[in-house]
Amino acid sequence: MIIKPLTFAVIMSGLLVACGGSDSAPDNASSSSSSSSSTASSASESSQSSSETTQGDENSLTIQEYDTGFCRLDGTVDSDNEGFTGPGFSNTDNVPDSAITYRVNVPEAGHYALEVRYTSLNTRPGDIQVNDADAGEFEFATTGSWTSWTTESQTVELDAGDNDIGLVATGVDGLPNVDALTVIGVTPTAVDCGVNSDGDGLLLPQDGNPVHSRFRSARFAWSQDKADIVLSYQYDHGGWPKNQDYEFEGSGGNDLGTIDNGATVTEMIYLAQVYKDTGETRYRDGVRKAMNYLLDAQYDTGGWPQYYPLRGGYSDHVTFNDNAMTRVLTALYHANLESAPFDTDLFTDSDRAAMAHAIERGVDYILQSQWEQNGELTVWCAQHGKDDYLPKAARAYELESLSGSESVEIIAFLMTQPQTPEVEAAVKAAIGWFRSEGTYLDDHRYHSSVEEKIVYSEGDRMWYRFYDLNTNEGFFSDRDGGKYYDIMEISAERRNGYSWGGSYGEKIISYADRVGY
Repeated sequence: MIIKPLTFAVIMSGLLVACGGSDSAPDNASSSSSSSSSTASSASESSQSSSETTQGDENSLTIQEYDTGFCRLDGTVDSDNEGFTGPGFSNTDNVPDSAITYRVNVPEAGHYALEVRYTSLNTRPGDIQVNDADAGEFEFATTGSWTSWTTESQTVELDAGDNDIGLVATGVDGLPNVDALTVIGVTPTAVDCGVNSDGDGLLLPQDGNPVHSRFRSARFAWSQDKADIVLSYQYDHGGWPKNQDYEFEGSGGNDLGTIDNGATVTEMIYLAQVYKDTGETRYRDGVRKAMNYLLDAQYDTGGWPQYYPLRGGYSDHVTFNDNAMTRVLTALYHANLESAPFDTDLFTDSDRAAMAHAIERGVDYILQSQWEQNGELTVWCAQHGKDDYLPKAARAYELESLSGSESVEIIAFLMTQPQTPEVEAAVKAAIGWFRSEGTYLDDHRYHSSVEEKIVYSEGDRMWYRFYDLNTNEGFFSDRDGGKYYDIMEISAERRNGYSWGGSYGEKIISYADRVGY
């Protein structure tokens, strides 16, 4: 059963754990949100060593990236602008509602100062949320350059015990680059965000989990003035066609809907954001139809076909290709958690129960379809049989194989779920496969703009798109259905018209390292 972990009103990634400066504490400040104060500081030599939560004195606590108490980041931890003081700085996605969240404990209720050390080339305001409630706002005025840092302070009221503190972007550019949060008051301490469980297994911190990036970008996939055009393409059953630019009015109808190339899922998330922003019920109704379509399209065994209603052929296989099924599951995950933009009256409790059941079945299908070699779990193919769970071919150049591309997002989705023994074993085995020296080409990268594609690049690693099911040897294919081990042996048309490799494993390995997997 999927149990909802602690959420904020704007939460985008579920329950998460990693992804300054005043010397004195406020003395019973008079309001829950004081006027801001800031202190500028020039960039100094950056520190890229690992950081620990800093207890400057008993009344001051500084939390940096990856520290205990750093709970979630809608974005990435970067280190390309000097002047930060810990392992890096938090760089949120450039969209409204992107957030950084923290968790602290205080022994008594009262007023506490929040100081944020940040840098920004332009003003990027943000709301403060404390335990799901609005508690003030930061101006985050420009510092003049990306290497000039300053602090801004606000006073908020915290409850005795654990408190969740969120910085939430209110503008289209997201938040500024944030180096640290300092909490000043009566002996604040950081709280581990990753100890939460739904009773069946640990819920991993979600900062850095690559499965969420598509969801976040889908909220603003098109400008809001295209919403009615997007809605006009929705079929009567709730799905959409794929690869639409939405320049002209559509005619709806009842053709085959699809989840290929992000279709239907992207439109649903986008319209949920439009409904959140406008309150116009026609967008709400479109989202509800889309969700019903996705739930109806799921096979009893837990997977999703590429098209629904079914069109026959390889499209009827359970489709991981181009991350089709994992996009659906990730949308269901966020909708079930009431993450923004699903934090409105879009769905009822019974709707969310149906989503939770669909997720359970989806996870079960993923676990049963994971390929074994000599009794050892590995990864997944881009397509699997609906009932036999076995790898399947699709187009002539998409043979039965292990996928170095799609398997990444499958692993990442499993890492959103309670880490039961079965899920944990599947995840760790798949990550181990990516870490194995036999699966990647060291000191090389995939360069799509050159003819030979695979080029020497010291320090880089490249994973193949397709691997032999039994030998883990990377291969290429062509429209003749042949299997080739030299990319220059396939036609120029396929060599240049398909993606055969990439740094696929880096993001999931980085995230796994971060959470101790």
